[in-house]
Amino acid sequence: MASNTSERVIANQGSLSPWLCCAHRPGTIANPSQLTGAASEWLPATVPCTVASTLAANKRWSFEHSPDIDTDDWWFATSFQAKTGGGQHPAQLHLDGLATLAEVWLNGELLLKTDNMFRSYCVDVSSRLRLENELIIGFRSITEDLKAKRPRPRWKTNLVNNQQLRWHRTSLQGRIPGWSPPAPAIGPWRGVRLETGPITPHSLTVRPQLEGTVGVVTLEAHLLSAVPIQRASLRVGAHLEALHLEREVDGYSVRGKLQVANARSWSPHTHGQPVLYDCELILESGDVRYRIACDPLGFRKVEVSTADGFQVLINGQPVYCRGACWTVSDILTLSGTEEQLRHDLTLARDAGVNMLRVGGTMVYESDSFYRLCDELGILVWQDFMFANMDYPVDDESFRHNLVAEVSEQVRRLATHACVAVYCGNSEIEQQAAMLGMPREIWTNSWFAQELPELCDRFHPGTGYVPSTPTGGALPFQPNTGLTHYYGVGAYLRPTSDIRRSDVKFTPECLGFSNIPEASTIEAITQGGHAVMHDARWKRRVPRDIGAGWDFEDVRDHYLKETFNVDPVQLRSWDTPKYLQLSRLISGEMMQQAFSEWRSSHSHNHGGLIWFYKDLWPAAGWGILDSMGTPKAAYYFLKRVWSSRQLVVTDEGLNGLHLHLINETSEACNGSIEVQLLKEPNVVVARQELAVRLEGASRRTFSADEILGGFYDVSYAYRFGPPHHDVAIVTWFDSERRVIGEAFHFIRRSVPALDRAVTLQTTGDVVGDNRYQITLQSDRLLQGVTVNAKGYLPDDNYFHLPPGRTKTVTFRATSAQAPSFKALVEAINMESSHVVSARPKSV
Repeated sequence: MASNTSERVIANQGSLSPWLCCAHRPGTIANPSQLTGAASEWLPATVPCTVASTLAANKRWSFEHSPDIDTDDWWFATSFQAKTGGGQHPAQLHLDGLATLAEVWLNGELLLKTDNMFRSYCVDVSSRLRLENELIIGFRSITEDLKAKRPRPRWKTNLVNNQQLRWHRTSLQGRIPGWSPPAPAIGPWRGVRLETGPITPHSLTVRPQLEGTVGVVTLEAHLLSAVPIQRASLRVGAHLEALHLEREVDGYSVRGKLQVANARSWSPHTHGQPVLYDCELILESGDVRYRIACDPLGFRKVEVSTADGFQVLINGQPVYCRGACWTVSDILTLSGTEEQLRHDLTLARDAGVNMLRVGGTMVYESDSFYRLCDELGILVWQDFMFANMDYPVDDESFRHNLVAEVSEQVRRLATHACVAVYCGNSEIEQQAAMLGMPREIWTNSWFAQELPELCDRFHPGTGYVPSTPTGGALPFQPNTGLTHYYGVGAYLRPTSDIRRSDVKFTPECLGFSNIPEASTIEAITQGGHAVMHDARWKRRVPRDIGAGWDFEDVRDHYLKETFNVDPVQLRSWDTPKYLQLSRLISGEMMQQAFSEWRSSHSHNHGGLIWFYKDLWPAAGWGILDSMGTPKAAYYFLKRVWSSRQLVVTDEGLNGLHLHLINETSEACNGSIEVQLLKEPNVVVARQELAVRLEGASRRTFSADEILGGFYDVSYAYRFGPPHHDVAIVTWFDSERRVIGEAFHFIRRSVPALDRAVTLQTTGDVVGDNRYQITLQSDRLLQGVTVNAKGYLPDDNYFHLPPGRTKTVTFRATSAQAPSFKALVEAINMESSHVVSARPKSV
């Protein structure tokens, strides 16, 4: 091309603003012209948004004062000028997500009606634009529509109050009374934009695949164009390939493939590098070159093996999948900002999470979410948005809507290397089976045949399962296929059940009511005292509708079993101690489960905690609170999800087994130490063994083998009182840095407060808004917490052996963080310690 060629970047453009929003009784406004004479109270809105987020921004809605917004019709309006005037360039109105029964009016003309919040819509408005334009979108009342007579379902679920929600393609969030905030999805929850210009993409699909060592990229696009296009090409990294270009009535179709020889493969961060290639579509028109940026691409091969239950392999390498069920970063907007997503997903990556499940009760996530998962090396288990109900998939109109929804979503997700497994639904097979329905209606042709065919057509090379849980004589039995494991948890089973249940893979497990930090408790009680029977607190504790218990009762059960303490009495007389122990116990239960599942004795290939992040400030299932602050359970799981991992299992009369895991490709030289400690600091026995662990391998040792004698390390023989209180196992690298550490307590009880503790502390500046503290104690400290307002520690809620130096690094959560001051506490240390560090000099 000549040197005087000019270049232009084509990107999403034309977001419309400002917007106004108002409510009217259902059916009172038939078309926008009637809004002029109606008594409308218009509120400013920022699209994308929901009704709940708009009302909250205008102080008309809160979690404690939440009107039933499903009962009204809602109208959103904006005005804009069209620079094109008479339609010189193509103009497309993009509606990326409308929840749910929507009417779109432009300049008084009805453009379309929609009934699926999971579909996007694009309307050519080139000939409809004026210099001054008015766009109005009406959202009809779901409550009113649910009054229509429709066929009844074959079974009912307690998940929702109205079974006829099964006819509506809308999120169940806000309509699940047991654990969802009362914020149903209504409004333009995704972007509304007008795209104009000489070239505008009407559709663009890019799909990477790995075929042997060759990366193959397939591109299909339809472009509206007011200018002639002579050439089209695709660039991926340093590779460039000409594409087939064909003229059509309203523009051009573009398609073709590009190959990258010896492509570097994308891997989850726990097993390699998430390698990505830049990608763009290049169009040439005369002496102008147009560039359309595509999402970065990764090449990987996904396999799902069912030979031993369920196992995911990436690029031929078995991956132990650990993580959680993703909710949303912001329950009111249903999306969250790019900054919120990066914060939450980076914390997940740092904790060793290599898989997140987008569940069927949620929403298909934003493009930003999947881009970040690609970048950070986090696999995605993607449910389609079906859960528990008997969906009318045999209804022709409903099924047509589903095909359009799924085709669009799978085409969109096929760009992303992170998407590894598609799942037809959440708990439909389980729900039908538990309610005694005959086996032949547990599933249907939509989930068993049509959905997997669509996945294979639009995103080949990914796994598919029809439902979770599934497999076995009953779909929810834990030792076959996929299971939702709540044995330890809701079913109050002892920790020995973890091995007995022989869980192969659990995409949902271990739901505990996890206590948040003090600042979040203050947000719940609005500055009041932390009182567990406060209605504001209790309302937000998750529960199963119809059950006489909630998940706080579940946590209290394990608190009593582990520490031999009455939870009711403890929280009545010593609420701070109750909160301390409650934070620890749910984390310890989760850590025990994953220690068992990751051991050499286990057949388990993955586990995803039920809820990564809370939906609202609460003692919810999340290991992050709704503001993105890690809870205690986050740190317990972080210590058991590492790529280089030590876990300890109690083998009864066989003592303790020590399992070393190395998922990385690099060999690791070091040593493993077993120490038996009589509190507070008497060493009964201590021995160390040099060990080398090759890359992608594991080894198992016996504590007795390392100690070289009989010490009854697990206190199984019980010849008299135990001689030690805790066994401490530590894996060191060649430079004596701790790789992993595990504590096995013999007789657990609430430890007494020790006023004789000598704790040495120092604080240092290590970078801009980053600080380190070091701790060393003369005796064992249990449940050590380190908190600094405005800063996030890289470890917390840990045990500290006597004489061991522990370093914790803090980073500021914002640029306006206060002066650094950390408070150090432990459940067996009477006094707290404050650690300061001098700010970096300017």
